[in-house]
Amino acid sequence: MIYINEWLPNPVGKDTAGEFVEIFNGGKETVNLAGWYLKTKATTKTKFVLSGEIQGGGFAVLKKPELKIALGNTDGELFLYDADGKQIDRQQFFGSAPEGKSFSRMASGQFVFSEPTPGEQNKFSEQMALIGNVYPTGVPLNKPLGVFDFVLLTLGVAAVLTGLIIFVLKKNENLSKLFFGGDETSWQ
Repeated sequence: MIYINEWLPNPVGKDTAGEFVEIFNGGKETVNLAGWYLKTKATTKTKFVLSGEIQGGGFAVLKKPELKIALGNTDGELFLYDADGKQIDRQQFFGSAPEGKSFSRMASGQFVFSEPTPGEQNKFSEQMALIGNVYPTGVPLNKPLGVFDFVLLTLGVAAVLTGLIIFVLKKNENLSKLFFGGDETSWQ
């Protein structure tokens, strides 16, 4: 099984000098990568065509400037396709990639930003998984509020304030009589 194992979208310094993508062969057989390709967006025509072979249990590290696609530092996506054009793997993160951290696959299949390990097994401290630095695929990290989110937030705050006002009016006897009746005497 061939998949994206690690990628560094936001290296320290110039992106063009330090970006890399690491592909891993999780199978036992050598796989010919001729015709396989990487894309940063599913809809773009720009792609980086792979070549060579990857041994079973081996890594293929594609570095700049050889890597002819630019990895996004914000809301990054990476797609891997086989020679028949079938999508084999897709990984993405939402928000901004921390500088100098690679987006790396854990044994569970989830990704985490960690220290780069190109051409080697990914390394994680036990503390990383415990502090919530794990990024499941497709879950926004720091998505900005949209119009719909803002409307829902406004309606929620309005409902809470309305309930609080009604509670205070009902609890205060004089205000309750004034706003909800109970005292039929007319003002003169």
